Amino acid sequence: MVAVLVLAAFFAGGVYLWLNRTVNVSVNGSHLEVKIDSTLADIVEAADLETTPGDLVSITGDVLEEGKGAPFSAAVGGEELDADGIDSFRAKGNENITIGDGADLTESSHEEEREIKPKMEPYERVGAITFVAQWGKAGKGVYTVGDVSGDSVLKEETEPVQNLVIESVNPQPEDGSKVIALTFDDGPNANYTQKYLDILDKYGIKATFFCLGPAAEANPDLIKAIKDQGSQVASHTKTHGDPLSTLEPETLRSEITDAFASIEGAGGGATTVIRPPYGDFNNQTWLDSNGTLSASVIWNLDSEDWTLPGADAIVSNCTNGAYSGAIILMHDGGGNRDQDLEALPKIIENLQDKGYEFVTINELMAMDSRIPEDVASGNATMPEDCVWPTEMVEAE
Repeated sequence: MVAVLVLAAFFAGGVYLWLNRTVNVSVNGSHLEVKIDSTLADIVEAADLETTPGDLVSITGDVLEEGKGAPFSAAVGGEELDADGIDSFRAKGNENITIGDGADLTESSHEEEREIKPKMEPYERVGAITFVAQWGKAGKGVYTVGDVSGDSVLKEETEPVQNLVIESVNPQPEDGSKVIALTFDDGPNANYTQKYLDILDKYGIKATFFCLGPAAEANPDLIKAIKDQGSQVASHTKTHGDPLSTLEPETLRSEITDAFASIEGAGGGATTVIRPPYGDFNNQTWLDSNGTLSASVIWNLDSEDWTLPGADAIVSNCTNGAYSGAIILMHDGGGNRDQDLEALPKIIENLQDKGYEFVTINELMAMDSRIPEDVASGNATMPEDCVWPTEMVEAE
């Protein structure tokens, strides 16, 4: 019995010594003796190495907590180990180990199905007519969502998103027509608008009147007269105050929608076409408008009548350089327009002699297939199944 106990003790001691034997490893080029099956953390401690831990980062790469990432990095035999490899490593002897600073650790995450909001695809070159070429529609997708940050990253699109597309063109009649559009701003005006309409009637032509909201409310008879004459009524905003691009979004939308309501209330019919004061309307203004308009119209030929240059100069400004699809800017309000009254018949005769026909902005838009039919109607509104975006597509 004593012999058996001695033998067992000897055997147990041998096993203990075997299981706790040391092995040699190379750590960052230096030899180190460590206990067999040592972890890399044990080896770092035994080698008295100082490493800088990584950070805890969000799924978008933002630092959430400094120093909360991996405490060190490791390569064995020249092969970089991932987190699982580092955890599972056990020293068996003769390994060539390289220890470095820790890598960043990405937060844990989960997946969610969410709506994908459309973005606005901006225009690059400015033409006379800028318009909604495609309304935005939301899609659906599977997102990876950070458990700590709440940040989300699209993993897979399950229903395609349709971006809002804004385009800007100089309209071109595609049927070969030789047409031009007369437009008048700042009215209707009790002293001038009816006289303009009488001249248009005399020559059997139509024009477009970009009316101010308060002026429309004050002169519903003139709004009706414009409509009855066959010309188009559109908006020049409510106050013609500061440039629209300088306004806060809420004020901007009020300038647009209040004028539309005033024009419709005065009998001008529904319209979603505007001429922005000073021609000022950019990509950010479109984004801020929140779908309140369908088209913004500026001009190609400026009469410069506001400078009162004389009737002959106004005629020259409106006819020199004329081409099919051009838009002429004049005014029927906002000041003394006697020179315009003198110039208007000469402008019409000059252009008619050159073979031009006069069209409204709606008619001009309808002649260019780049402009959608709903926008060319002059009163397009965002469809119920569409969504106005809150951000633009980033330039590449």
